[in-house]
Amino acid sequence: MNLAVLCFHALGGSGVVASELARELAARGHRVHFIGAALPGRLEPLPEGITLHRVPLDLPAPIGAQAFPLELAARLIDVVRSERIELIHAHYAVPHAAAASLARAVLGHSAPPLVLSLHGSDVPADGAPEGQVLLVRKLALEAGAITVPSTSLASLARKRLRLPDDRAVEVIPNFVDTERFRPGPDRAALAALFPGRTLGSVFCHASNFRPVKRPLDLVRIFALVRARRRAVLVLAGDGPERPRVEAEVRRLGLERDVAFVGARRDLAALLRACDLFLLPSETESFGLAALEAMSSGVPVIATRAGGLPEVVGEGGLLFPVGDCEIMAQAALRLLEDDAARAALAQSARARAVRLFQKSPVVARWEALYKQLT
Repeated sequence: MNLAVLCFHALGGSGVVASELARELAARGHRVHFIGAALPGRLEPLPEGITLHRVPLDLPAPIGAQAFPLELAARLIDVVRSERIELIHAHYAVPHAAAASLARAVLGHSAPPLVLSLHGSDVPADGAPEGQVLLVRKLALEAGAITVPSTSLASLARKRLRLPDDRAVEVIPNFVDTERFRPGPDRAALAALFPGRTLGSVFCHASNFRPVKRPLDLVRIFALVRARRRAVLVLAGDGPERPRVEAEVRRLGLERDVAFVGARRDLAALLRACDLFLLPSETESFGLAALEAMSSGVPVIATRAGGLPEVVGEGGLLFPVGDCEIMAQAALRLLEDDAARAALAQSARARAVRLFQKSPVVARWEALYKQLT
């Protein structure tokens, strides 16, 4: 098939999902055409069968970036015609499904079907303006298929978008490459972050540092653990909350024990070097970073929020949002009981392998695409 994909290129869950799916589809002989400002993460070097059709993110004044969705739609029209695109897959309702909807209106009867993948924050929040709800609802109803990564998000989307009972919302979970994200005792990835240090226990977190991730809770949990035992914390990713997190680390005098490694395209080596993965989010539509940690044999301490219970299961421990004290106590108990932590690590890896292998999930995407075309 010839597929057109619209997604955010910056590192984050939806971009990772889009790039990992594209890589697997290309390996199966499909051609994947990304339309956007840049390729999403994890596609370097560029695999054969994947092409970027670039749309400038910064356009000239006076319209500037406000014109990006229109330019995206215009470029999509050209690509559909020139590459004989058979299906459009939009990750996120706005701007991607909105641009696809506009392009399909122009293309008329020759327009390819549209798959809309909702990833969480594109589902309007409680109390969102009615116009926003109606817009996303219309985009969802126009799509040939709506997909979400968890049953939790499916229920939320159906409720907030007031979808009719006969409108299917397909739950296709995210997947993990269990060969790339595998257990291993190698801590070489940490040597440059903490030179000459005896590290003790190693905590890790990866996200786009948005408020919904509650990254300040990470520091609070770690500070409570650090007061009791030697430990370090590795924070991967970047985003709007990072300056506040850095300020809190300085305020608590933890600069030597916390490493900010930025947006890492390959987290596998880093995850293998860790003892526990922390994800104290307000909500998560899925929790891909937690799954990659589990596949790496790293137990997860997270919140009982959104899709996290569906992902983590017996591969970690779940607690109420905001309860830093109880999460710190749980971490300390695991760190003081090697047998319990090893058993949890084994369960985490087994769950990732059993439920989230790439081949079965990619096959489900292929089946959905064929159903629409």
